[in-house]
Amino acid sequence: MIRGVSATKFTPYGILTRQQAALMLERTLEYLGVEKESNIGPYHIAIKLRKA
Repeated sequence: MIRGVSATKFTPYGILTRQQAALMLERTLEYLGVEKESNIGPYHIAIKLRKA
């Protein structure tokens, strides 16, 4: 779910960007088997996040 900022560096106390948070959320949902597209009543929400 989480990778370092480079092949040899991991910054657990660094600033978390929205993109990084979204990517971690996407990976967690994928791990749990949650579909990326959902139809909630009249509001259709499609989540398409860029794979990093």
